[in-house]
Amino acid sequence: MRAVAERIGMSESGFVRGAKRGTLSAENLLALAEAHDEHPAKVLRLAGKDDLAALIERLYGPGLDALTSSQREVLGLWEQIAEERRQPLLYTMRVFAQEAGGSLPGVTREESTSGRTKTPGKWRGARRRHGSTGAAKK
Repeated sequence: MRAVAERIGMSESGFVRGAKRGTLSAENLLALAEAHDEHPAKVLRLAGKDDLAALIERLYGPGLDALTSSQREVLGLWEQIAEERRQPLLYTMRVFAQEAGGSLPGVTREESTSGRTKTPGKWRGARRRHGSTGAAKK
């Protein structure tokens, strides 16, 4: 317990007392999550701070431990792609998601079927230019 307490800047007795009583502060719990490489929401939930955990997840997502291995692989690959090369991939993913019945944040049905998006610049109409299999309107 001493090592854990030291990693988050607390005394051992203060940490043990706070853990037993459930009185560790949000700051202490976030430091604990960081020290153990855990998603903050997971640690906050374990400490009974469900409202704060839900807020963290709304702001930052559920964390990698909530993803499947294939989702983590996709995310890892995504992080390796240069920002300017991500736009056509993102657009394609949105189109596939809509075709599967999902929603497209930031893209209307008319835009996705016409090949036009709200994405500025050279990626506008990327689906049409890159030979999609769907019929594109001009």
